[in-house]
Amino acid sequence: MATTDCHYEAVHQIAASFVARDDRFSVLALIIDWTIYLGAVVSAIVADEIWLKLPAAVIAGTAISMLFILGHDAAHKSLVSSQAANAILGRILFLPCLHNYSLWVIQHNRLHHQATNIRNLNSYSPRSPEEFQDMPPWRQWRERLYRSFAGFGLYYLIERWWKDKFFPRKHLSRKSRSSAWLDFVVVISWPVCFAVALYAILGGGDAFAPAMLWGFVVPFLVWNQLMGLTAFLQHTNPKVPWFRSLEESRGNKTQAELTVLVQYPSWYDVLSHNIMQHQAHHINARIPWYKLKAAQHKFTELLGDSVATERMSLRYVLRLTRMCQLYDYERNRWLSFAGQPTYEEKPLPLTAVAS
Repeated sequence: MATTDCHYEAVHQIAASFVARDDRFSVLALIIDWTIYLGAVVSAIVADEIWLKLPAAVIAGTAISMLFILGHDAAHKSLVSSQAANAILGRILFLPCLHNYSLWVIQHNRLHHQATNIRNLNSYSPRSPEEFQDMPPWRQWRERLYRSFAGFGLYYLIERWWKDKFFPRKHLSRKSRSSAWLDFVVVISWPVCFAVALYAILGGGDAFAPAMLWGFVVPFLVWNQLMGLTAFLQHTNPKVPWFRSLEESRGNKTQAELTVLVQYPSWYDVLSHNIMQHQAHHINARIPWYKLKAAQHKFTELLGDSVATERMSLRYVLRLTRMCQLYDYERNRWLSFAGQPTYEEKPLPLTAVAS
């Protein structure tokens, strides 16, 4: 069913019916997620065998992503009812993933949500064929790596976290720079305190470096891989367009049509706090995490085939890495690295209904 202007009011009525918060769900999730994270970190440190350390570190990295998702909601003021508590909790929840709260608000809330799928303002902005051809060979190789399963974590670590979400850069406004530097001090205190605590407990020596590796570094790398994969899946699909400018995108597609509903098993939705119910989140970022799935069902019923829906599998991810490599911004179509079209179906002629 194609989206039409008559759906505008219905979409917003549905969204409004899901924005009410019940803090008990978020408080319970906070307790559970921190317990999992701290328990997994301790297990990764104290275990003697690598076959015990590795799964514990992977669980710790997964728990970092769970804490991050709650922090992400706090930044949208949708985690708990108190706005002051959201700001405090967001900063605390961002500590294990080393994200600067102020920089995240700028990059995610102000840029990503207000300029969705605009080139160079969002994660995994696709290169044009001309841009790719003008790159030196080593950068072309890096672009190929970034858009492969093996490169998701490296992409997020270098291109998103290091460049935009850790410490303030010179291009920030004076008003934003002061709060971002304060948040940087907060963020950097986490690895410092982590290392000091380990040193105090272990007394230094040969045990300190392996403890930092398995308790801190490996979980952080696991988190980056998960986040890179998530960012890739949420806005990359043959049916999802990208734009060169905000002006070009206006009146073209809706927030729901600029995202992908990737259907994971129910257990993963529980584990990930429904982060992949991404169309509902983009329609209204104030919908709390525990209501996203129910809201998404309503939106899917209303919008039908006008939005991209896929079932998660390794085969799907690998297909995306083959089909969505470069983007032809003139003809609005995805290309391979060789410059060949990979998806010939024309997008549905849709009008804007929900921003």
